[in-house]
Amino acid sequence: MGRQAYLDKIAFGRSAFEPTRSASQSTEYVQLESSQSEIPRRYHEATANNYVQLYDERGNPINPRSHQYGKKLRGAQNDVLASVGVVERRYSHADAFPGSSVERLELLEAEDTVGNAIALATTLTENLCTWWIGSIRERILTFRYPHALAFSHIAASERALSGTSIVYAGFFSRVFATMNIQAIVYSTFVYQPVERVLYATRASPKTRHFFRRAKKAIKSSLRLGLEVLCYPFFYHAALQRLGLVPARPLLPNWTCLIPFSSSSPLLPFSVRYNASSSITDCIGAVLTSPLILLCAEHAIERWIYACVYEAVETAVIRPDKPDIPSRDANGKDRALTVLGLRRESPTLIRNAIHRLLAMLGWALPSSFPNTQQKRTIELATTAASNNGQTIEVGGTQVINATPLHLPVLQSQDQPVTEPLDADVITIPIDAFQDLIRSTTPPGSPTESEQNENDPRIRITSREGIVEMEVRLPPRILSTHTRVAEASGSSRDDAAVEPRDRARSIDGHVYHRVSQLSCEPAQMISAMVRAQLVGLAMLPFRMVTLRMIASHHLVSQGGYAGSHRIVNSLELHGDMSWRNIGTQLSRVALCGALELAIDLSLWGMQYQAITKFGQSVFGWGTL
Repeated sequence: MGRQAYLDKIAFGRSAFEPTRSASQSTEYVQLESSQSEIPRRYHEATANNYVQLYDERGNPINPRSHQYGKKLRGAQNDVLASVGVVERRYSHADAFPGSSVERLELLEAEDTVGNAIALATTLTENLCTWWIGSIRERILTFRYPHALAFSHIAASERALSGTSIVYAGFFSRVFATMNIQAIVYSTFVYQPVERVLYATRASPKTRHFFRRAKKAIKSSLRLGLEVLCYPFFYHAALQRLGLVPARPLLPNWTCLIPFSSSSPLLPFSVRYNASSSITDCIGAVLTSPLILLCAEHAIERWIYACVYEAVETAVIRPDKPDIPSRDANGKDRALTVLGLRRESPTLIRNAIHRLLAMLGWALPSSFPNTQQKRTIELATTAASNNGQTIEVGGTQVINATPLHLPVLQSQDQPVTEPLDADVITIPIDAFQDLIRSTTPPGSPTESEQNENDPRIRITSREGIVEMEVRLPPRILSTHTRVAEASGSSRDDAAVEPRDRARSIDGHVYHRVSQLSCEPAQMISAMVRAQLVGLAMLPFRMVTLRMIASHHLVSQGGYAGSHRIVNSLELHGDMSWRNIGTQLSRVALCGALELAIDLSLWGMQYQAITKFGQSVFGWGTL
């Protein structure tokens, strides 16, 4: 009952979440029946002399007016911080563009769905076209071929040995094991089973603290356990790619999954050393065990992939600064971070990759921002010397003032003259956001100091009243009418073609960054990452494959095939320059052939995405 209910709650300890039996009101207070009730009119008409206190349905005092003022104050503080470059404001999607926000999000989701479908189809096609090249490369790393045997003869002999199954041999088993490990690791991160068990059992603070400190160790143990559990699948996939076992069945026999059985690849632990003989033999058995080598190879591969991923993703040119961000824009990066496939790249690796991609034309040069900044300063200096003018701002004369020319205003036929003698200037927020979206805040403190077109803020206090004055460049202060006139030509052009309705709403063209538009850049990134990681993993992969092949041939008595002998790992083997050069040339030829196929697929994908986007989603010029 309003005030009485509030006093009863304080006096008798009634729950703050328990609604009162009935709502009441008087000349001093009003209690709302529910949270959806309208605020009485006399509350809005109340003054300081006849203030009316509001209570919610639970008897708690509320003040909607203070919430509104607090929201406005926080918005003003954020405007100030965003103007000086301290924070970056994320604009509201509903305010930035006309039309329904639901329609734009549905259109963006449609592009994301189509982009994901094209990405999946491209990935499957790429593996179908290049998987056999990887199989031949792994066989070249494992077996010893005559030096005089040409690469075409090696490919023909392996094709005759394995048949058409060389195209998919080992693919399903490897993908099955990899997806299971990643799904379990990600599900563990999402559902937090350890924390749930501790909460359900009401563990003590010491136990919680212990598990919190051992979180990394538990995660590493889980990863290692999953690697051991899925080891038969990786072992079977490696043997299929080497042609030592048939490509069918696609997955290993279920008896191989039983640890330490006669069919399990875990035994023998090592074919070179007996771990029970001595400590030296035990260490040698660990170092030559296919299980240990395969787990170490996967850990090193994840580390290299994580170091390369961030450098390649930030360097490759791609659509950025979306006007309408996707609902789960960071979902992929978050999943890769959880799986250990994404971290900050070292500076040396990042710079080397950036130079390589810039040389190929897939990334912007490193000196591009500095060059652009110097060019802007030179143009501003030249314009100031030719078209200098004197203006008066706040009683101070400014000599050689140069107006800021923005692309959105360059299409106007007549110059815009701003009133310089006005004491109060009204800034249209929508036009201001559209104009300074690409320039505020500055990228770095150095750029902010050197940019003369940044806003200037002056805060003064007079007799207890705080006043803030924001001074913006002359061309920034424009009205809705001028911005509409500047974009009027684009609206007329958009009305010509009906398909532009998908690209614009009410004639306003906006920039979308979707999975479909980013797919060509993502395929370039995937190709670069695959080549870099593959080159770095060649020595580790060679050792692991040779140990797996030797382990299979010794334990199972398998047949390697005609003219194929497994290379040894001893240093006193054939280490002549001719042998090394022949091996490197064959591996390089496999990599070049794989890269050529990937680039051909990328070209076809780019053409298909461009035509599909322009015809269905009304894209403009990419």
